[in-house]
Amino acid sequence: MSGRIPARFARLCAASLMAIAVGAVAAGAASAETVYDNVPATLPGNFVSLGLAATSTTEFGGEIELAGTARKAPSITVVMSSWTCQTGSWNGGSCLTPKPQKAFKVPLTVKVYAADELSEGPVAEITKMEKMKYRPSESSKCTEHTWYDETTKECFNGYAFPLTIPLRRLKRMPQKAVVTFSFPHSSGPAESLNISVSEPSEDTLSIGTDPVEEWFANSTNPEMYCPGATDVGKLGSEEGVGCQGVNYQPVISVSAS
Repeated sequence: MSGRIPARFARLCAASLMAIAVGAVAAGAASAETVYDNVPATLPGNFVSLGLAATSTTEFGGEIELAGTARKAPSITVVMSSWTCQTGSWNGGSCLTPKPQKAFKVPLTVKVYAADELSEGPVAEITKMEKMKYRPSESSKCTEHTWYDETTKECFNGYAFPLTIPLRRLKRMPQKAVVTFSFPHSSGPAESLNISVSEPSEDTLSIGTDPVEEWFANSTNPEMYCPGATDVGKLGSEEGVGCQGVNYQPVISVSAS
């Protein structure tokens, strides 16, 4: 099986895979140890992102393998990407965010599965109302209604920011786990809310490993899976045959005690 899929990824993500600027990731508790880290220490100005609404996906994530021995009371950090404007839209023009400190709330669900027991359901699940950020206003320095990053001198559609979700009730995180994210996205600001992903060539993974190339998704869109996949419409890996291209994985980190 292979997770490399540039042709499909380009088709289904024309509205959801774009460059983003990424903010700093919140630090965990002082006693916690980072056991998986796909978020670079010095964050780049760009990440690709995947939109749940744009890809008809209800749950998205990846398989990870933890380093070290800390497994108790994990916290998971995920880098989101907001394409949402306070007025107007990123693709319709007049994208304005006059009050950048203002946020919109979305219930974010994080699930952790034992990788070898995916069909048994999650070993931990939490839904937490999170404050999501709006992307900055479009800039006259840019084209196609994008915003301008003064730091990198680049233009972006999305704006990335980190969220950290503690899973205190999970007594022990599986060493090999599938971590997924989901949120309502059928209407409102969350329609333009994405999850950041990275590829091996970016060298973002510094702690732990990605045991498989496939991402994991629950989607009604067959292009989220490889040709011949049997798990379309339910949570599973891309599987199938004939996948070629880039191995994208969620930009996340895990810390535990």
